[in-house]
Amino acid sequence: MAAPTVTLSFIFEGDFTNKKRNLLHLFLEFAKFGCFTFGGGWSIIAQMQQLYVDKRKEITSQELLDLASVAKSLPGTMISNVAMLYGYRVGGLAGGFSAVFGMILPPLAVILVISYFYAAFRTNPWVNAAMEGMQAAVVPIIFSAAVNLVKGSMPYPPCVLLLILSVAAYLFTDWSPIVLVILGVVLGMVIGSWYERRQPHDPA
Repeated sequence: MAAPTVTLSFIFEGDFTNKKRNLLHLFLEFAKFGCFTFGGGWSIIAQMQQLYVDKRKEITSQELLDLASVAKSLPGTMISNVAMLYGYRVGGLAGGFSAVFGMILPPLAVILVISYFYAAFRTNPWVNAAMEGMQAAVVPIIFSAAVNLVKGSMPYPPCVLLLILSVAAYLFTDWSPIVLVILGVVLGMVIGSWYERRQPHDPA
């Protein structure tokens, strides 16, 4: 049985039919994500894992991991990149924009309110206590997303060594994260190509 490979085709080969229904559903679903995406981009990955992978079986954990990897590698925020990529997959360009707008509108509304009442919020002990409790609750959410996605993140044994070396280089050297990402991409392509060549191919 061939080892799993990273593929991005799921982003560009989605079902673009019945777009009106998809646009509405996308907007509402990502608006819901936007209301509860605390702790950064990995929080939305945890929510998408629960809805699209575990509940609806629309995508696999490997596909969600591919999407998150691409979103983290692109310029801009991970959250908006994830929304655009997934929205494009299921609804084309309009689906991508629907998901992005659904994702950003709730946080934008909250930020506007907080900005207007910033002085009161900053000194309010109840608000500070709520934020501290929220931060504590975010940790297991992000951790659960990492545990669910790690299964498909290292399809080949050398990827484990690459992970260890990358962490060590990040913690104990002054290498730029950009350099580490580029090296990871190059070495990942080399490792994947080498294992692909080793796999037996079915005769045409």
